[in-house]
Amino acid sequence: MGVSLAFLASCSGETESLTIRSPELRLSAEGPLFEGANTATASWEFILADLIGDTEEGKVSIKNAKLTQVEILLQEREDLPNVEKMVFEMTSKNTPMTRVGLYEGKIEPGKTFKLSLADKQEKLASAFEDGKITFVGDFDLLEEEYWEDIHFSLNAIFELEIKK
Repeated sequence: MGVSLAFLASCSGETESLTIRSPELRLSAEGPLFEGANTATASWEFILADLIGDTEEGKVSIKNAKLTQVEILLQEREDLPNVEKMVFEMTSKNTPMTRVGLYEGKIEPGKTFKLSLADKQEKLASAFEDGKITFVGDFDLLEEEYWEDIHFSLNAIFELEIKK
């Protein structure tokens, strides 16, 4: 049994935890928009090595990825409609759409709000390996219709566990 434990320890390698911040992204919903659920999207393209730095072998294995914070700001305009609640999801080329957060309440222009994040976040590591993540925010419009685009600013913080 001692030999098998030593073997497992030697194969596991060292892991390191890194905090990764997205640049400020523009989450956009194109008008016309109608009462009820509407969708805003933003994509973040990156080179993984630029985010986490080089390693000795030149190859990195992401063991786990977790979204730790999302801040969103509804950009101000004169005639914005009433907006509330947002369901927040992520996807990438090889990652299914995953619900990662929720905000319940009125969304006020010019005021930042933070999402309540899901405890269970699966398959986010593969999204980083894809080099492009798409964020989707489904929000409720309380007016009958709004013909213009609506834009949000989005900042996300991730915790990555990488194997060296």
